Amino acid sequence: MTLKFRTFLSSITMAASMIFAGATQAADNCYIMVHGHGVQGNVVESSNQPALESWRDSYFSNYEGSDFLAYLLSPSDNYAVIGYDSTDESGYPYWRNETAGEIARQMVAVKQGNGDGYTHDQANTQCASNDNFYVVSHSQGAQQMVFMAGNASAGSPYYNTAFNAAGGAVSVPYTDAFNNVLAIFTLGGAMSGTEGSDRVCNGTWLDSLINAAFLGKSCNPSVQWLQTNDSYLARNLIGSTLAAPIYAMGGYKSFPGIQGASAGFLTGEDDGYINLASQMGCSGSAKRNLYDDLNEYKTFWGIAYGSPIFRCNNSGKGTPRTYT
Repeated sequence: MTLKFRTFLSSITMAASMIFAGATQAADNCYIMVHGHGVQGNVVESSNQPALESWRDSYFSNYEGSDFLAYLLSPSDNYAVIGYDSTDESGYPYWRNETAGEIARQMVAVKQGNGDGYTHDQANTQCASNDNFYVVSHSQGAQQMVFMAGNASAGSPYYNTAFNAAGGAVSVPYTDAFNNVLAIFTLGGAMSGTEGSDRVCNGTWLDSLINAAFLGKSCNPSVQWLQTNDSYLARNLIGSTLAAPIYAMGGYKSFPGIQGASAGFLTGEDDGYINLASQMGCSGSAKRNLYDDLNEYKTFWGIAYGSPIFRCNNSGKGTPRTYT
């Protein structure tokens, strides 16, 4: 798994550097890490660093002790952790200054070579200003990337704009944040929300009963804006281009053990939390099956083998410059 993941990213990053920045092929890669929902990422203390820990520690028992950064980094790669408050307690939607604005400001600082404020376990892996920059996002982080990258160009509906608690516009540096970013990778991203939020905010009486008994989730604004209804989708609040191409990756195998029970409440393919159509950034319903977009199995002497690959076909992409 480690080798395959690194090989895939190496292929994409090499291609991107050749296309967009041929003169910087000798530079190191810098992966800018944007975490997902439910992380107190604005806290950075010596013994409490939730944004960094969200990438290093796995909650699920079968993967306990796994460190995503160990899978990601090859020799000479650097990384920077971006932290923002995505907790239910604060309830900030993806368009708030505390989320989109904070991410943009930290991205600018990282690209200036100012470091991320964290002590890395891996020596000499802080990003330099002359690195090749890529964003790696997860869950809500992918939704953040769609909104921010889609409003980084002049003429976009919310160009360089986030919003405060009173609904007032705040000028933020999306353009500077994505300048020289060669690509955005989304991993299990809620690009088109998640059906789980639909059920919390607008579910049946049975959904409410299950939520009250087992989940305890509230329909705070951060959850409300993770619904799959068109009125909440980031892709409907952006311009006609993205500041960097998005490469969407996801899965449809549920988490092991009791943690995977939530898959029973989601329609279509899903990983237990997020519908696959949302992870892939597909047009249409984020809850739909992707059977029509199913690639052929690999075959050997006419015998199918391996796993099928889901992707949005060219006519089914929900956002510009998105590849699956």
